[in-house]
Amino acid sequence: MKDSTAKKLHIAAWVLFIIYAAVMIYLLIFERLMGEGYVFWQSADYARDISRKFQLVPFRTIIMYAEQFQGFSLNDPAFRNIGGNIVLFIPIGLFLPFLFRRQRKLLIFLLTTVITICCVELIQAFTLLGSCDIDDLILNTLGACIGYIIYRLIFGRNKKDESSDPS
Repeated sequence: MKDSTAKKLHIAAWVLFIIYAAVMIYLLIFERLMGEGYVFWQSADYARDISRKFQLVPFRTIIMYAEQFQGFSLNDPAFRNIGGNIVLFIPIGLFLPFLFRRQRKLLIFLLTTVITICCVELIQAFTLLGSCDIDDLILNTLGACIGYIIYRLIFGRNKKDESSDPS
């Protein structure tokens, strides 16, 4: 690929990544803040409220939604929860390795993804704007990994990806 085309593609990817990140921050934090009109510092019993925001038993929520599954429809809460948690994180698996050479190494990619998702989950829990659910971590990471696999299928494995080049 010509240098000018590669540079334009890289700039376009950055623009799309910034838009994606802004939309995700809005969906995961600000939409809930505006929709609920509730902020953590207004809680009468913050400790009690926050203790209800953690679900740390793997697959509990996934099984609950799977049991309620009514079909592949955006109106089905089970489909929206499980599918949305996967689909919304597929772009992470595309953007990170494309934009950051180090993210092309699977272990670094997984570590970055898990830490990022954990931070979002904790912010949601501590602000009482959502919950910290281990199943969200599982589904979000699955989505990111699907994106990573798609990235690998499109761009293949580059020798530079495996080198110890720090860039």
